[in-house]
Parts: sequence; C-alpha cells; structure tokens
Amino acid sequence: MLYAKTNIQGVVIDVSTTHSDEYNLLVAPNDPEVANILAKKFTTAGTSTQDILDNSDSDMMRVLEDLVDLLTEKRLIQFTELPLAAQKKLLGRKWVRGVHNGHDDSLMTNNDRFIEGLDEDPLI
Repeated sequence: MLYAKTNIQGVVIDVSTTHSDEYNLLVAPNDPEVANILAKKFTTAGTSTQDILDNSDSDMMRVLEDLVDLLTEKRLIQFTELPLAAQKKLLGRKWVRGVHNGHDDSLMTNNDRFIEGLDEDPLI
C-alpha cells in the first residue's frame, strides 16, 4: 500500500509505504503521478526495480509458506498434493526457520541416518 503526501492544491508531491499524518491519502502505484514520483525516487536512490524485487523475494516466500500452512490447516489442500520438490523446499525452510527461531520442529526425523550418509534426503 502506498500513501501520498499532497500540497494545498491536493496534488501528490510524495509517497510512502507507511501511513502518517502527512502521508494519509491511499494511492495506487499505477497512478501516473505516483508512478512518476516512484521512478524519481528509484533514480535518485540508485535502486532498480530488479533490486526491489530481489529484496522482496524472501518476504514473498514467507507469505506463500503461511498461505500453504493456512490452506492445509483448513484442509482445502493436502500438503502431499504439492509437487515433491515444493514439499521438500517448504519443509526445509520451515525446519531452518524453526532452528533460527529456537523452535526445533523436528522435521528431520532421522538425523542419525542422514549424518551417516545412509539417506540422501532426510526431509521426505
């Protein structure tokens, strides 16, 4: 969501991703005035749209992980319906997040076999 700061005439003069007393008008990023302001900000900051997409990838991945969790909790999908590669990636990320946050979800069920090299993929 983008919020605009306007001048006395109501013309958009700046935009922000956070709502405040100054930035109180909700605007669409595809509005021509807003798009021009965003383009100037990218140019001034030396940031490309690719950099922005790259930086948002991890946030978007977390949204997708939460969405999969929600859909499986509500039994709208079964986790096993996802392609095997997707299951492996999601389980791996969930385990790493758990370890990172100090909550070992024990998704790696047989660590001894993996450590000894008897199992090539401990997540499935």
